[in-house]
Formats: sequence, C-alpha cells, structure tokens
Amino acid sequence: MTDSNASTKQYYILAGTGFFLLTFIFYVSSAFFDFEQQVFLSWGMVLLALFIKTFIPNDQALKRIIIIFLCLFLTLRYWFFRTFDTLFFSAPIDIIFIAALYIAETYGILTYLLGVFVNIHPCERKLIKADLDDPALPTVDVFIPTYNEPAEIILTAATASINMKYPKDKLNVYILDDGGTVEKRNSPDPATAEKARRRHEDLKAMASFLDIGYITRERNIHAKAGNITNALSSNTTGELTLILDCDHNPSRDLLINTVAYFMKDEKLFLVQTPHFFINPDPIEKNLGTFRELPAEGELFFGAIQKGLDFWNSSFFCGSAAVIRRKYLEEIGGIATDTITEDAETSLMLHAKGYNSVYVDRPMICGLAPETFSDFILQHTRWATGMLQILLLKNPLFQKGLKFYQRLGYLNSCIYWLFGYARVIFMLAPMAYLFFGANVYNATISQVMTYAIPHLVAAIILTDFLYGRVRHTFVSELYETVQSFFVMPVLTRALLKPRSPKFMVTPKGTTLSSDFASPLAFPFYFLFFASLIAYPVALWRWQNNPLQQHGIIGCLIWVTFNFIMLLLCLGIVWEKRQIRTKHRIPVDKEAVLSMPFRGIKHTVRVFDISEGGLGLTSEVHLDLSPGDDILIDVSDSYGNEYKFHMKITRAVPTDRGHIIGCEFLSTNDNTASDIIGFLYGDSEIFNRFWERRRERSAGIWKGIGYLFIKGVTGTFNHFAGLSMQLYNYMINKRRSYGSDHGLGQEKNDRDGSVVHAAVHNSDRVQSERSGDPEGSAY
Repeated sequence: MTDSNASTKQYYILAGTGFFLLTFIFYVSSAFFDFEQQVFLSWGMVLLALFIKTFIPNDQALKRIIIIFLCLFLTLRYWFFRTFDTLFFSAPIDIIFIAALYIAETYGILTYLLGVFVNIHPCERKLIKADLDDPALPTVDVFIPTYNEPAEIILTAATASINMKYPKDKLNVYILDDGGTVEKRNSPDPATAEKARRRHEDLKAMASFLDIGYITRERNIHAKAGNITNALSSNTTGELTLILDCDHNPSRDLLINTVAYFMKDEKLFLVQTPHFFINPDPIEKNLGTFRELPAEGELFFGAIQKGLDFWNSSFFCGSAAVIRRKYLEEIGGIATDTITEDAETSLMLHAKGYNSVYVDRPMICGLAPETFSDFILQHTRWATGMLQILLLKNPLFQKGLKFYQRLGYLNSCIYWLFGYARVIFMLAPMAYLFFGANVYNATISQVMTYAIPHLVAAIILTDFLYGRVRHTFVSELYETVQSFFVMPVLTRALLKPRSPKFMVTPKGTTLSSDFASPLAFPFYFLFFASLIAYPVALWRWQNNPLQQHGIIGCLIWVTFNFIMLLLCLGIVWEKRQIRTKHRIPVDKEAVLSMPFRGIKHTVRVFDISEGGLGLTSEVHLDLSPGDDILIDVSDSYGNEYKFHMKITRAVPTDRGHIIGCEFLSTNDNTASDIIGFLYGDSEIFNRFWERRRERSAGIWKGIGYLFIKGVTGTFNHFAGLSMQLYNYMINKRRSYGSDHGLGQEKNDRDGSVVHAAVHNSDRVQSERSGDPEGSAY
C-alpha cells in the first residue's frame, strides 16, 4: 500500500483536508460568543456527538469525521479560553501553580491532537499469505537473543521456531547468547565466570540437540542491539531476519503471514506483528482484570500501530518482527544511541525512504513482567529510550522523514512525558485545599460551559476511537501508577541523555506470598493526604464562603484522584504467583478415551498450558484423580495431536464433569507436540483478544467497574498489611519469650510463614527463575 503513488496521493489528500478542517476549527474556536450562545454551542455539540456515536452505524466514514470535528472543536475552544481568559495572577506564588497546571493541560491537549491525527484512518490490512512452494521465497534467519533467562524458556522459544511452517532449507534458527560471552566466562569473579561457562555449555548443547545455530561474542557491548548486530556478521546469510525475544514463542503461521509483504514491496524494511502475553501483567493480576479488560498493550497494537501504519510510520517493537537484512546492514545493524534500539532503528530506516507494514494478527505468545517492580523497570526503560530519541534524534528535524512520519514519531516520543502531567494533576487540587494556592482562575459557569464540555467530548472521542481496546479511564490508571517512577527517571535523562543503560526485564518470576510492593510509599502518602483533604475542604467551606465554587470543583477533582489511588493501592499489593505454566482459555472439541475401560467421550478443552489441559464433559464419567487417559485434539489448521495424560482432579457438576489433567509422556516428540499445540495456533491468541474486546463496558459502567476494583484492591491491601503486622507482633512476642526462658513451644498450627511488616527493595519476597544480576531493580 505504501509503495504506490495512489497511496501517497491519499496521504496528502487526507492530510490536506485535515489541515483545512483544523485551521477552520482554530478560527471558529477563537470566535467570541456570549454566555447563552456558549452554553447552547458547547452542550449542543456534546449531545450531537453523543447521539451520532450511539445511533449512527459504525461503518459510516462520515460518522468518524463528524465526531472528530465536534470533539476537537470543543477541545480547542476550551484551550483558547484557558489561554486568553484564565492566566492572570493575584500573587507571585500563584505563577508557579497556575503555569504548571496550564503547561500540563496544554501537553495533554497536544498529545490528544497528535493521537487523533495518528488514528484518523487506521490501516486495516488483509493478510497476504506466502506460497510455500514458490521457489522465490526468501531465506529467513530467526534470531533469539538471550542474556540471563532460564534455559527452559529459551528451549520453548527455539522449539516453537523450529515448528514454524517454512521450507527447511530456507529457515535457520539461532540462539544469540549474551550470558555466555568470552568476557563473562573470563570474569575475575569466579562465581560469575563459572555461571557463564555453565550457561555457555548448556545453551550450546541445547542448540546442538535441536540442530540449530548458537552464537556468542567476545564482549557485552550495546546489550541486545549489539548482540543482534554481532549475529548479522557471524556467518548468517538470511535475506530476512525474524527477531524474537527468548520468551516469545511464534505460531506456525508467522512467516507465512509476513514474508509475502517483502516479496511484494522491494523497499519494505519491516513487518511488525503484535505482542500477545499468556500471563497477566501485575496490574491485571493484582486487580483481577486479566480476562475482563483488554490488556495494556492492546491499545498500542490494536489501534495505534494500525494508525501509524496508514502513515507508513509503524515501527519495530523489539520482537515479533521480520526485517530485511540488507537495509539493516545499510545502517550498520541495530541502532545503539538509545536504549529503545527498536524504535530508533525504524526511525533511521524510515528516514532513508524505506517502508514498514503492520500486520494486526497476534502470532507470538510471550511473558509479561510478573511483579510491579519489574513492570516499572520495563516501562521506565521505554520512557527513557523514547525521550532519548526526542533529544538525540528529534523526529521533527530528522532529514528524510515525511511530515506525517515526523508527527507520528513525535507522538510516540512525547507521550512518555505523561509522568509530569499526572503528578501535577494529582497535586494541584491539594495545593489549593491545603495551602490556598490559586491553581485555576475560572467561575463555575465558565467551568460548566468550557471545561466540562471539553472533558466530556474527550471521553466520547476516546471511547469512539479506542473503546474496543481500552476502556474508559484505564489509560489514566496506567499512567497514574507509573508517573511517580517515570518522572525522576526522565528528569535524569533530560539532564544526561546519553547516560541511561539498557536493563533486562526479568521474566518467569514467581511470588511465594502476598506482599506490599517496595514501590508503594507514594500511594500511601497520597491516599492519606486525600482523606485529610475532605475535612480541610469542609473547614475552608465554613471560613471562606467566597471560595465555595472553587472548593466544590477541587473536591470533585480530589475524588477522581482518590478513585485512581484506590486502584493504585490494589495494584501495589502483590498477589502470590506460584504458577510457572500459565493457562490460556480456549474452546476446542476433543475426544477423551480410556481403551482398557471402554470409555470414549467427546469433551471440550477450556484451557491449556505447558503443564496440562482443562476439560469439561456434558455427561458424568467414571473418572478419578490418578487415572490415565488419552486425549485426541486438533488445532485450527487441522493438525492432529494425541496426548497421554493423568487426571489430577475430577469435579462432578450438575451438567457433567470438570476435569484437570497433566501431560505424562516427556519424550522429545511429545514435548514438541505440546509446544506446537499451545503456541503453534495463532487463532487461539486472536480469539482470546476478540473475546476480551467484545466486553465493551461503556463510559458509566466502566467508571463503576473501576471504582469497585479500587475499593476491593485497597481493602485487600490494608487487610493484608494488618495480617502481616499481627503475625510480626506474634513472632516478636514468641522470640521475647524464648530469649527470657518463658517458653520454647513453637506453634505450627497453620504452617504459615511470618513475614516482616516492612518490605524493601533489598528483600522482595520473590523467587526468580532467572539470573539475579539482571532481575533486581
């Protein structure tokens, strides 16, 4: 699409029309209206936008244009009001608070406008499947870079890569081992050297067993980017390179659904696909929303990347991507000036005039971070890297980029500055209530005719553009919970943009018990400050009757922030995670049989993992835990599997049985079949996403849902802390009695472990499956 003159013409026609409309909106937005006219205009446009969104069919292109026009008009109308009617100061100290809030609002409106531009016309591509019998198929190298991840994770990814459908003489798989480099094997620390030598030998033996390549290097330079670039110059020759994180397991059809785009467009450098995660991230896990709401990444992969794709600006996301080798070599390999080497590489290749494609079908299955600390480590790295790109390779001035590509990259870079804005939005109403600081100059009537219509219109437009992949206020939650950690990291990067170093995100972490995250303190402070704000507001109400409108507005603001804080407290109460084999829900027909007992019945598979299957039967079966059974099942491609399994639980129900069973045979073929059945069928990932996206909550229902989750999460948090404090005091009392000879009895009635009341970053209660060098934060 992007390589045709017609497509380029389409870009400029749409961009020109958008520029004309935006200019018109700016002009009309600045026009003067009296109060009655403004009330009629603002609320009339809100009601019109809501009516069109609700009652006009979604397949009408005109609907999208009208809703965007109405909502942007109200936003720009508000911004003109905010800029020219509210920025006056009654005291020198007010300048700081008023200016900070105005800058934060202007930043939010700028990212809002850029987001609308990016998503003005999402690209809906049809899959182009490669003909595997075509002799012109390009050769493909699969690179699996690894640093300190457990060997079993790498083995799974390598086996799934081997299982991909592609001519074997044109497919080569390589493990890129950065944990067993010569530098590490010769470390002056004997323990580090021994660990690296053992890892080197283990992964080399694994590669030999699987009949794939193994590549390491002399020194650990430029982290993952340097590892991949080294592999490009290490006797690998594939015309295309599929890059996979070592916890990303590809489906059988990944290459079938991506390679054909390169054969169609010689200037294509990248085909990026979504990242699908089999496990919940810490926010989903701790709030219990994994199967109820679209995941964090679905907004980016389900909407934003499709919008960027229309503007030929979709970019490399580090994994699940196929890249043309000769273009990578043209820029010296993966870029290394920032710690988001993937986006930086795309920026450089787009600037050279090459094209990218985004295929909106999840075809890899990976692992999300398990703990909140690991989640913050990952996201602060992304935020820092994108800020580095903005400072060191500013897309606005990058030679070779089209103007729409500049705006697409600018949007991706400045988005990560949200930490500053969120902190200001959180503290501004408290500054007014606690210190009397003037933060916003407007009457209640102005708020009701400018600010509220703008906010309502923004919610309507956001829900219209992204409602299937992001429910109302979930973005605010994700940004709020990150903001207090992103902000200081970004400040350091602003001062020294070349200083940040790449850090590996730990994967496969397990948690033996519930505990408060060591990063919880900011939310405790703000939670209690918000509670105190209510009696302070009552005091101000009684003593400052002329400020009552401002007090009401700030109380509403504090209440919204308080709901976000309730959710944040639920998030930083880490739930135990002892499962290492995560389940994914499915709905497949299978046949359960026990030949020696003459049992053969049709059952349904409702979830699968590397450890076993969950089954349901509509009839009562004579089964007991410990029974051996055979399961015959097929995937969506028609591949048939037979698994020898043991029943671990059999629960009778009104309609039949719920059966849990584990895989028994552990020979090489069975292990490959398990990986092929679980990860080889991309339709499983696609259906899981679609099921979550069908549960659109709507605006008001979504707010109520988050409030309930917040209250529940905060209750669990403080209940858990209370129990830990109680256990701690009981333990201290027993220790005191033992030290003074008052008794040596040990009460083991509940078999529980006594936990310290205070958890810090040096003693996170987790059992990590990886190398501790890269997992501590």
